[in-house]
Amino acid sequence: MATGGVVLAAVPAPAITEDAGAAAATLGGSVAAARPRRAGRVVRTVLAWLLLAVAVVVLWPAPWGGTLGLTIVSGHSMEPTYHTGDLVLTVRQPGYAVGEVVSYVVPDGQPGAGGRVIHRIVEADGGTVTTRGDNNAAADPWTFTPSDITGRAVLQLPGVGLLWSPTVFPFLIAIVIGALVTMLLWPSRPDPADAPATTPEEGPDA
Repeated sequence: MATGGVVLAAVPAPAITEDAGAAAATLGGSVAAARPRRAGRVVRTVLAWLLLAVAVVVLWPAPWGGTLGLTIVSGHSMEPTYHTGDLVLTVRQPGYAVGEVVSYVVPDGQPGAGGRVIHRIVEADGGTVTTRGDNNAAADPWTFTPSDITGRAVLQLPGVGLLWSPTVFPFLIAIVIGALVTMLLWPSRPDPADAPATTPEEGPDA
């Protein structure tokens, strides 16, 4: 149409090419797929930290107020159950019963105060505990309460105590916890779905 000598031409609307539509669809699909993957990473991270917290509580040594303890057998009083050099794992629990083998610290004011003993409970009356070695005819001269017990024997490692030092256990726990923390904080590989999408450049119009 011509008006006053000026030619007005209708400008066509830009066409959406098939390649641009496919790229947009691919980008939308990548974003949608990335969301559950990111959520999964968050869930795994939270679970890993919870597992670390549980490991710290479970593996914390009994002498430091934790649950687990290690006792190296010395002498013949617990034969044939245990022998010199055996390493015994103990677990602290709310209460102890007659017949259980326990590790405890001799209370102050008694012979050998501060020493650690691993013997079997033969009597528990009125909050007082009495033990005896399996190879002994008489009960032990010490009397103590359940609070003096560091744990009940749950696992025996024959002869391992000959190669073990009481200072090894805390360092072993520190190494395990340190390894877990390192694994949790180690940066993960970037997710390809998180990378910005690129579309091929269009060539010049012919």
